[in-house]
Amino acid sequence: MNYVIEFDIAAIFIYLIVIIFYYQRRNLPLLQNHAYIMFIYSAFFCTICDLGTTLLRGNSFPSWFLWGFHMIYFFSSNILSVIYTVYCASLFNFLEKLSNKRRRSFVLLIILPYAFAMLPIILSPLSYLVFGKPLAFYIDSSGLYQRGGFFFYILYFVVAYYTVISVSMIIKKRKTLSRLKLLSLFSYIVLMLVSVLIQLFHPRYLVQCFGISLATIMFSSIVQNPEEYVERATNLFNEHALIKMTSRDFFTGSPFLCVSVILDDITFISNAFGITQMNSFLSEVAVFLKKTFPHAYHYYLSQGKFCLIFRNYDEREIDRIKFELRVRFHENWVYDTLELKLYSRICIIESPKDVKMPEDILDLIDLVSEDTRYKQATIYARDIDTEYKRRTTYISHLLRRALAEKRFDVYYQPIYSTKEDRLIGAEALIRMKDENGDFVSPEEFIPIAEKTGDILRIGQFVFDSVCTTLSRINLEEYGIRKIDINLSVAQCMQEILAENILTIRTIHNIPASVINLEITETAAAYTPEILLKNMTALSEAGFELSLDDYGSGYSNMTYLITLPFKMVKIDKNIVWSAFNDAKSNTALASTITMIKRLGMKALAEGVETEEQARWLKSLGCDYLQGFYYAKGLPKEEFFALMKKDLERYKKDQENKNEYLKELDSPDIDERFEDLEDEETIEEIEEIDEIEAVDEAENVSDVEELEDL
Repeated sequence: MNYVIEFDIAAIFIYLIVIIFYYQRRNLPLLQNHAYIMFIYSAFFCTICDLGTTLLRGNSFPSWFLWGFHMIYFFSSNILSVIYTVYCASLFNFLEKLSNKRRRSFVLLIILPYAFAMLPIILSPLSYLVFGKPLAFYIDSSGLYQRGGFFFYILYFVVAYYTVISVSMIIKKRKTLSRLKLLSLFSYIVLMLVSVLIQLFHPRYLVQCFGISLATIMFSSIVQNPEEYVERATNLFNEHALIKMTSRDFFTGSPFLCVSVILDDITFISNAFGITQMNSFLSEVAVFLKKTFPHAYHYYLSQGKFCLIFRNYDEREIDRIKFELRVRFHENWVYDTLELKLYSRICIIESPKDVKMPEDILDLIDLVSEDTRYKQATIYARDIDTEYKRRTTYISHLLRRALAEKRFDVYYQPIYSTKEDRLIGAEALIRMKDENGDFVSPEEFIPIAEKTGDILRIGQFVFDSVCTTLSRINLEEYGIRKIDINLSVAQCMQEILAENILTIRTIHNIPASVINLEITETAAAYTPEILLKNMTALSEAGFELSLDDYGSGYSNMTYLITLPFKMVKIDKNIVWSAFNDAKSNTALASTITMIKRLGMKALAEGVETEEQARWLKSLGCDYLQGFYYAKGLPKEEFFALMKKDLERYKKDQENKNEYLKELDSPDIDERFEDLEDEETIEEIEEIDEIEAVDEAENVSDVEELEDL
């Protein structure tokens, strides 16, 4: 039979090119990469053996040589399915997620079928020579390879077995990969099956190895893309690579040391010198780390966070690492003509003593870089408050579930008008419950929601909920003049903020004047141009705007002058401080006077006692808010309180009017005249008594002189 060997020759060249390109790239020492290069080598040797067995046909070679050559072919060709299955398992971190018992079971399920399939191959020479019957194949008297025996077809069943396992893993984890990577993984299976079938029915066409070589090209360019593990600016491994590498260590139980170098002034460099210069300095740091610690694995995680992983270390090694880093970062960094001081912190993490999974490493580094409690030169993982991080992570997950399950509600904290002596509205407050129905403090979940971006959905929920509630009641019946709604920094950064608010207000058909939008000083500082545009549009539409938490941040009079605020809400901490301190009291009084002279109203937060309320009234505050009047209430309780206070206010007004009518009656003048006459008589009597006492004292003095 004349065989077409050109397919095998082309496959050999393809494998050689793929191998050369593999070693030209930076590859992590991962099980995935080891399995990949083993697959390439096995396919390469399989192709050489396939070509060799064809070229050796009809030549006078010893039978043992021909038997051995064909056995090597079977070993290398059938192990491809095994390696591919291991490759898929490593690609999806399948083994790392199994328990030790299930991991051992999985390894046995991978090894035993291949061993069972290779046993007939090994025993075929013995069976043919002793019994004259082959188990899987044989070499005939002319030195030609022949298929034979039932066990030959078991090879195909074993290949199908591994294919089913691989396909199952790919389908199960398909959402973690892009469509292009999924196509590349399936391409191997499709090309292998098609080429095997072609060669099975047309033996003269040696296309099986060529089909597999085409699949390896897709692997090399799409799935095996080392660029996704490298950070371009520094040419170090990235966060994804760190997770991959440390997953292997946690899987094997190998201890390692993680030293993170965190640059505190990365934002300053970016703003002052630009992204290009910042990347240049980051590159200089990367070069220093690679030269100084050549035996470590080097990573750049983003935002000025570098990471070094050491396999073999002790306490002396840790001290040496700290010393080298401190000495270098104490000096200036020079790039071209620019010289700069980089301020850094070192975070030291030991595994498995301090962390149990790769994500724990990233969490600790992020916590140190963001939390002001850890602004120190060196911090050890054992000194980090991991419970706080766990709580933060829990709240973050809770936020997403609460949004999906609608476990948010709006409460209302009443606002008191000192001029009208009544409650005239409230501030809308967001409330969230956990799975057990317990409230989670807004001071916990609001900052996290701002970081995750969930604050945008929360803000829209609050505004829509308030508008829905107000549209269903008669505002005059409850004496509601305004409801204050907070706008987050993230909302204020949106250019379509005004458009969204106006749309919701129009849908619910409520007057804009009843809504007071509260904007913090932080939002005013972050987005002055966008904020001015939105505030102008909202103010022109009739919304009232107020500056919230005045005095809690970097108070700036520019905001009061340039932005169209109608009211300023003074932070509760300022109020409490002023109530107990004379200097703070003077500052608060001056602040209120300034606010009122600028034509705005002043609201004091944190009023908790009657004494505080009287004091703030005397300072000229227009509105008061705090626990003295009420805490945040559900809308039913809030409406009941508003109605009760409105009835009290109306009754007070009626009593006042009746009193004024009495003052205008004709009899009142006579009563005042009689009262004046009585007061005159009493005054005369008091004068006579005083004169009588004086006379008595004079008489006693004369008598004393006569006695002398």
